[in-house]
Amino acid sequence: MKKGVYYSFIFVMLFSFFAFGDSKDIGTISEELLMKRAEAWNNILSEDYSYSDFYNEISSVATAELLVEDLETFSYLKENPTGMERVKSLELLPEKIEKQKNKAIVKGKIIWNMEGYEGTEVVESHYQIALEKYNRNWYIAELEPIE
Repeated sequence: MKKGVYYSFIFVMLFSFFAFGDSKDIGTISEELLMKRAEAWNNILSEDYSYSDFYNEISSVATAELLVEDLETFSYLKENPTGMERVKSLELLPEKIEKQKNKAIVKGKIIWNMEGYEGTEVVESHYQIALEKYNRNWYIAELEPIE
């Protein structure tokens, strides 16, 4: 009898891990990817930061439409320098997470701590973040503001 309960418990734990393993971590994964993306964007402020440097960093966190947009924006900003604020930190407060196999949608608020010419500024905005999983790694596919 004890063996049956023990094996049932192990089965339930393994099933839970494989079926829902990422779902509770998707918010954390999203926040980490957003911060890595922000770090890549912060590096644009360095004069010797090249397109290939940016590509290597950004392609480790972004994919699909977002990757294309980021690469186009990087090229534009390198050709047309403008004032840009540095992301010091950010916090993602997920409000809703939907996960299906290798895709996830996170809706929530991002609190950005920005550093500009006039000091530090806190900006809060709501976003929908689409994630896609390839070869065991998650990537941001879309990052859209929500009104």
